[in-house]
Amino acid sequence: MPVANVHSPRTTARAKRVRSIRSLRRGDTVEARSGGTTYFRGEVQDTAPGLSTVWIRDESTGLRTAASMDDFTFWKA
Repeated sequence: MPVANVHSPRTTARAKRVRSIRSLRRGDTVEARSGGTTYFRGEVQDTAPGLSTVWIRDESTGLRTAASMDDFTFWKA
């Protein structure tokens, strides 16, 4: 599992949990969390509902990262 970026912003208080990747669209802002820690926050680049995976352009690093619902909960900001 990736290490949380110390420069990443705190979790968004008004974020709503994503129960299905099918509800996400390109351009949505999401947070990928695990154990109460936000590991990635950024714009949805692509989704693969069959794989339970979302590609996020992390706003703190600019890197494109694949994150799975098997490892993270997703929160829409």
